[in-house]
Amino acid sequence: MKGIYKFLKEKIHSIIIFLVYILILLISTWFGISKNYILYIILISIFMFAVNIVISFVKYKRLIDEINQWSTDLLTKEPDVFKNTNFSKRIVNLEKENREMESAFELKMKDFKEYISIWTHQIKTPLFSLDLILNDHPIDSNAAKNEVFEIEEYIDNLLSYMRLESLSTDFVFEEVSLDDLVSSSIKKYSKVFIRRKNKVDFKASGLIIATDKKWFSLILDQILSNANKYTQNGCISIYIEGTNLVIKDTGIGIRKEDLPRVFDKSYTGYNGRIYKKSTGIGLNLVKNTAENLSIDVFIESEVDVGTKVILNLSRVLK
Repeated sequence: MKGIYKFLKEKIHSIIIFLVYILILLISTWFGISKNYILYIILISIFMFAVNIVISFVKYKRLIDEINQWSTDLLTKEPDVFKNTNFSKRIVNLEKENREMESAFELKMKDFKEYISIWTHQIKTPLFSLDLILNDHPIDSNAAKNEVFEIEEYIDNLLSYMRLESLSTDFVFEEVSLDDLVSSSIKKYSKVFIRRKNKVDFKASGLIIATDKKWFSLILDQILSNANKYTQNGCISIYIEGTNLVIKDTGIGIRKEDLPRVFDKSYTGYNGRIYKKSTGIGLNLVKNTAENLSIDVFIESEVDVGTKVILNLSRVLK
């Protein structure tokens, strides 16, 4: 009934015109025209109008059904009324964009669930160690602080990952001293370097770069954290080579077959599986953050020799 009411509402102007036409025929009898003749014309007209209304309603109903069916899957055959119209093209494009966004969202959710699964597994290790330390008497405060620092790293990584994946991430670019940013990251990890007996050789550059301090520091923190994790009783060198900032360690290195995928999300490689220290998200964060800051990142490595991370600063140097 609702469909019929809407159809009649659409046809109201035709119905009014037809009623006016009938009224004119009735008035014409006042001018001596035979009433039987007029009645015959009225009956024929009503019949023809009724047939037209029925046919129009059938076409209207078919069109509505086609539109409803098309609305459930806009990539199927479109109704003839919309064919080759800008409206149809716009709707189809919006549907494609929507499906792409849904697909991208589902992929992000899948990646996030995988990362959370790895993250929760990894964070259990420092939590368990901290629990053991706190149950000892006397409590080793330095060891406890080391475990707390590692837990904070995991939490910071998770928060950074979530902020970077968010559409509302804000970058505040300003001119800053590269040496200050590097020195700050070195200071943050100084106790960890000492604990693993790693020396840090930092050659100041005096360079100024245009970047976001918080996110550039995240890049440095991740690289230094990785260098320290996979280096024991070695050296981590930080220096400028042309327009590149190089962070080089003398750690265990990365296998040649793993190098092409080190920036992939959740990829831990051979080292991560053997040493169980990697969530597979750190270098992916580095890559994605660097891209947002207009910095290119490269990695060179050799097993048992060390790893060199290269940040190309040519587009941000002042």
